Amino acid sequence: MASLAVGEKRLVSREDMSVESSSLWNEMPDGSVVWLTGDLGAGKTTFVQALVEAAGAGAARSPTFSLVHEYEAPDGLIFHVDCYRLRAPEEALDLDFPEILRCAKLLLIEWPSRAGYLAPQADISLVFSHCDDPAVRQMERVL
Repeated sequence: MASLAVGEKRLVSREDMSVESSSLWNEMPDGSVVWLTGDLGAGKTTFVQALVEAAGAGAARSPTFSLVHEYEAPDGLIFHVDCYRLRAPEEALDLDFPEILRCAKLLLIEWPSRAGYLAPQADISLVFSHCDDPAVRQMERVL
């Protein structure tokens, strides 16, 4: 499977997400930012879990309680930030995006719109959507 191109939509299974996330991990330069958007349960965290595993950083945890997770991969640090519970963009100041970016090979941000102007600009933006088949999601690269 070729890497998802800007403007391309693709139906993906969990296995397809593993392939896509592995491609993304291998193509992104250090300090890259990926925005992950979509409804609850649309596949954002599943994509993060696949990417963390593909990077050799073990198993990713769900961001339910902690807003920031850090994973040590052989090629560098992966940060996963879930902004869903932010009530106002100013709450993102506590996340310290500048420090995360200083250390990260890759920063994955779920619900970046909730961090507003404080969210680092995306190098890639992926949108996930539900499908009729619960084992499949639509994945679109918009940036």
